[in-house]
Amino acid sequence: SSSTGSSFPAILKSYVELQCLLQRPESFPAVFTLYREKPVPRPSKSGVIAYDETSPNKVSASVPPAVADMAIDAAIESRDLSLALGTIDATYCTTAYKRSKFLRSALFPLTGFLLTPPAAYTLATRFSDYQSTMDPAMATNIAMAGIMTYTMAVGTVGYVALTTANDQMVRVTWSMGVPLWERWVREEERGAIDKISQAWGFASKDKWGEEEGEEWDYLKEFCGLRGMMLDRVELMDGME
Repeated sequence: SSSTGSSFPAILKSYVELQCLLQRPESFPAVFTLYREKPVPRPSKSGVIAYDETSPNKVSASVPPAVADMAIDAAIESRDLSLALGTIDATYCTTAYKRSKFLRSALFPLTGFLLTPPAAYTLATRFSDYQSTMDPAMATNIAMAGIMTYTMAVGTVGYVALTTANDQMVRVTWSMGVPLWERWVREEERGAIDKISQAWGFASKDKWGEEEGEEWDYLKEFCGLRGMMLDRVELMDGME
């Protein structure tokens, strides 16, 4: 309990690896919750360790993706559906993880987007110096409009392509109406549920859609409540 905050991710990874080796993943949801909410130790001059309350939603409280995948795989191997879904809730569904993903993957493109207008204006100003057919101010405005239009068009196409990509989807897909941003930020959650559906369903693709039972019905209902669909009919083999 006296470990420094910077050592928490390494400790968590070692713990998950050990529990996976022992095939005892039952504690993962509770441990991940404790990892997010555990007070951070702060040594004082008197030698007494004080503990500061921490926000469970901050970026540093997110479970690393590699550790989350390891825990989810172990839960699936234990054939405990509630444990597997609970592990997903404690990792990929948290606000901390979504913020972490934004900082890791979206911050740089967003920064570039915000810097585009001043960069476009600078380029447009320079371009206007190389022409003599119109007023420099008008040439600058036209050049900037062209640069911004091109950048916005390409950026929009790229954003839509990124958020609507479905080649990685097997049995679980997004329901109609789920915002593109939400699809992107929750893709790991969908992928983990997709992995569970493949583990609980028939191995043969020819039998997909024929599964039944209490757990399977619960999994389908769970997907529906999360804005997803399990075995969308129009995407199944032979149903196009």
